Amino acid sequence: MKKFLATVLVGFVAIGSFAKTYKLEGTVGGQYPIVIELEETDGDYFGRYAYKSTLKKNGNVKCSWLDINPSYENPATKWNIRNCQAEPVETWYNVKFVGGKRLTCKMKNSKGKVYDVVATVTTSTAGSPSYVSYFKSHIGDSASDFGMFSDPSVSARLEDMMGANNYNYMTSIYQVQGGIEYTKAMYWGSGFVAHECCDPATVWAYDSDNDSFYVWIRKDGQDYWWSESGNILFKFQELVRSRF
Repeated sequence: MKKFLATVLVGFVAIGSFAKTYKLEGTVGGQYPIVIELEETDGDYFGRYAYKSTLKKNGNVKCSWLDINPSYENPATKWNIRNCQAEPVETWYNVKFVGGKRLTCKMKNSKGKVYDVVATVTTSTAGSPSYVSYFKSHIGDSASDFGMFSDPSVSARLEDMMGANNYNYMTSIYQVQGGIEYTKAMYWGSGFVAHECCDPATVWAYDSDNDSFYVWIRKDGQDYWWSESGNILFKFQELVRSRF
């Protein structure tokens, strides 16, 4: 599998509706102190949490944190928790976060044990606009339906990641298009040249777990990959294999 990797540091871009951010402190099971960071977008919450003991031991690095994403089936009251390898490790259910002040829920870990989670907001701010809202509002639409590739905030990030020539090639083969879908915290779409399924073909994805874009292109039997995060997520590879 041939890979071209690009690590790009890009500031958050003005797109979609404005989000609000929260920082909380609380406990799991009434005895294990945790910190939580959440972003609210259109009533749904995304973010991460960490045990204070883990942060003290391992430092404030990505794998000290667990990612929080709303369950696609019941986003208001159920959250899916994944580790830094995007593997599911916990489920939070009966989630209540009323008035943006106090969070309560039940947490079931991978061993089936259930704990109470209680946390209180320490700070909240009006945050940057969110890509989550943008893509969520276009689930089922193809990229051409809402001009995704002509949106300067999207095209700038993809061009920075892939290079202008590769980006332009991707958009040129994005002819027969699927609608935007949501899988494992990724919003994604695919396309290929009309009457030539499926070479050349392409799949792009935006991973809400780490605010990163990913692109795959097949050309003349070769696979090419790009990543803002610096590595090709296994869940993105799985997605590509399931589509083409």
